[in-house]
Amino acid sequence: MKPIRCRLDSKIFPNLLKIQLLSSFIYFASFHLSFLIISPFGLFNIFHHNWFFRAIEIMNKERRIQQQSPVEAEIPLLPQEILVEILSRLPVKSLCQFRCVSKQWLSLMSDPLLAKSHLKKTVSNDCFYSQRKRVIISSHNLYSLEYESIGRNGSFDENLVALELDYPLKDKPNGLAELLDSARDGFLYCERSEEGNDEFPVMVKLNLPFCVNQRNWVDILGSCNGLVCIAPDEDTLFLFNPSTRESKRIPDPPSGFVPNGWSFYGFGYDFVNDDYKVVKVGCGTVCVYSLRTDSWRIVCSFPYVDNVSESGVLLNGTIHWMVSFEDGVDCRCVVAAFSLEEEVFSDMPAPDIVNTSFEFVVGVLNGCLCVLHSRNQMHNDFWVMTEYGVGKSWTKLTLSLSYICMKPLCLAQNREALLDVDGKLLLYNLEDDSYKYLVVDGIPAGDGFEADTYLETLVSPNGFCRT
Repeated sequence: MKPIRCRLDSKIFPNLLKIQLLSSFIYFASFHLSFLIISPFGLFNIFHHNWFFRAIEIMNKERRIQQQSPVEAEIPLLPQEILVEILSRLPVKSLCQFRCVSKQWLSLMSDPLLAKSHLKKTVSNDCFYSQRKRVIISSHNLYSLEYESIGRNGSFDENLVALELDYPLKDKPNGLAELLDSARDGFLYCERSEEGNDEFPVMVKLNLPFCVNQRNWVDILGSCNGLVCIAPDEDTLFLFNPSTRESKRIPDPPSGFVPNGWSFYGFGYDFVNDDYKVVKVGCGTVCVYSLRTDSWRIVCSFPYVDNVSESGVLLNGTIHWMVSFEDGVDCRCVVAAFSLEEEVFSDMPAPDIVNTSFEFVVGVLNGCLCVLHSRNQMHNDFWVMTEYGVGKSWTKLTLSLSYICMKPLCLAQNREALLDVDGKLLLYNLEDDSYKYLVVDGIPAGDGFEADTYLETLVSPNGFCRT
């Protein structure tokens, strides 16, 4: 394969800065490759690959030349597969910084092949997976939280710090903004007709709360391979990569696809067709958006009672909802499983205790499907399907705390379950039933939030169709 040689643009970087940047890259890449050699998390025994020693020899030679003469630096002459192998081990933040080096580097950092290689390393290596996993928190804003900082070494001495994210339509005010602009002295005056008499409206004074958030609540509809499907405004969807800050507005379905009214969504990745898909269900109609074709299609009718209130949960290339199914005169509850590959529904048995789908939701914990209570009363239990698709494998777990709404997020560094319980984060030890609420700095108190997880990847919502 033809080697790639990238020259640093002298108009952008001074010679000294170019040499420093190149040296940092060489040392950083050499460190990660050396770590892979001795690490038990290595994907393969790199000692058996002659190109590794050749790459190190070339990079050391280039570094010695640079130290002797401060001339215009060049990226080492390496085959493309070696460059991709090195870069796929680096953090996304570093790779995004490399885009500023030159046009050649920008092109390489934007290559879908590098994005796929980087993603493959992330999901198949426990060390990389832990380093690149994040918790995303949504309220009237979006925040990111490092996964590695949660429950590290069992220490809770320091509070967690959330990083505020930039996302599309972040600064678009909601409907309250115009009303607040017309408020006077903390009161809002509006007209109201009495007994249907529009000719003589009555002025009504409304007392407004002092702390009214003028931003819209951001709904998270799903997360997969570093892309998060968000709704920062009503019926306005985006595919958003929090790591690279890239986003793509999902076009509205054509008129007549799904009538206006209550609808719910699902988001995931179709492994077979290499495509990211958004599923929208409303008024008995199911339509699917394909990122590869950038278009919507009606695929089928919704064969269940249309009373779902939560977004679907992705597992094994399938999106799951808790639904009601009318079987003659009886109504029973099942887990609806929508295959992103075949775009058809199948039924999975629900736990025997589930008798109304409206009060239960589906979740995922440690790769297992879960069913949890979602509203109305306090509960202290949930169910885990230990063998996917097998109804007899539902296992009831009882907790030492009660909840109204709960969402499993992931297992933390110390193998404790990270849970979103009634708008608060906590770590729960499933072995001794102890738990600890986490304090997260950087999020306004009293705002409430929802949480999900995502991976730091280079997957682009805009360039995916070029793969």
